[in-house]
Amino acid sequence: MRSERSNGPFSKGQDNKEHWDKISTRLKTRKKLEQLGWLNTPIKYRYNLHNFRSIEFEEPHDAIACFGCSHTEGEGVRQEFRWSDVLANELGLKCYNLGEGGSGINSHYENVSIWVPKLKPKAVFVFASYPWRYDIHYKNSMVTLNHNIYTHLNNLELRQFEIMFEMLGRDDRNAELNYNKSMEAIKYICQRLDIPCVIIPCEEYWKTDDLDKQARDLQHPGEKQHARIAQAMLKEYRNAGY
Repeated sequence: MRSERSNGPFSKGQDNKEHWDKISTRLKTRKKLEQLGWLNTPIKYRYNLHNFRSIEFEEPHDAIACFGCSHTEGEGVRQEFRWSDVLANELGLKCYNLGEGGSGINSHYENVSIWVPKLKPKAVFVFASYPWRYDIHYKNSMVTLNHNIYTHLNNLELRQFEIMFEMLGRDDRNAELNYNKSMEAIKYICQRLDIPCVIIPCEEYWKTDDLDKQARDLQHPGEKQHARIAQAMLKEYRNAGY
């Protein structure tokens, strides 16, 4: 059996050491971290050979496959308390978590198109990222157009992508079209392979469940909210007759 690759107590995203050093020393945020119990609760980030914060993709694939952005990857929460792992435990299956922090729905589709035919999971669950995120391949990497574009690009390239995002944002139909195409493509892949598929838009979820920002980085859903997301996924799954 191949072993997981560990990134230690901090993530590759927002829950990094530099951010922790800031919020754990400032009086206001340190007090909140203490109230939430994070000052004495360690987190281990383990990434598999494909750089997902997941167990290895090993046969037999008696697992669910979960896709999304940092809300799925589990930024700032313990791996076993993520909605994906809680849901897998409810279903008595392993959990393949293919969430990617900062990604958009185009990346969800690409990951589904690559991995679902290979893994043939028992079910696919997508906690879909925000419609106004656009993922674009550029110079052998993926750039996510967002209201904050964090990339390794030079200033000229960065400004070009900012202009592109500004132009797309002038008409909400662009985001709607981008979102609907990706979601329908994901559903089609699963339908073709006869794999149950549940999709919950994270934006719709926040309308009925306030973003508590109780993860260790104080920017993401906390472990209690992950449990609620898992129950919402399970309800949709059961209501679909699975």
